[in-house]
Amino acid sequence: MNDESDIQFIIQQILNDYRAGRLKYYLHEKSRLYLKQEGISASKVLKLAIAQLPTSHFYRGPSDHHWLPKFVVYEFIELNHGVNLYVKFDVGPEYTQLESYHPQEKALNVTWFFH
Repeated sequence: MNDESDIQFIIQQILNDYRAGRLKYYLHEKSRLYLKQEGISASKVLKLAIAQLPTSHFYRGPSDHHWLPKFVVYEFIELNHGVNLYVKFDVGPEYTQLESYHPQEKALNVTWFFH
């Protein structure tokens, strides 16, 4: 996936799942520790991730999910209060899941796709 229309389609699917109440979160330990450190609830971070998604930088995807069959992973970098945040969504046939939300740790080794 590297076409602007493909990325916009996935972003719309994630936003639609959020609006329809089909966006869940299952955050990894790194993300949970970051939220605790910042005093942010998981429901608040879900709203933050969605609010920034339309202006985020597409990073990588689609990738098969390691343990959720029929789910595809999409990764973004979002700028929030001067911090680049790594955000990972798992998109499935019945719902979308926010999996990661924490500061970017590594330099990106791919060309960013701006939209």
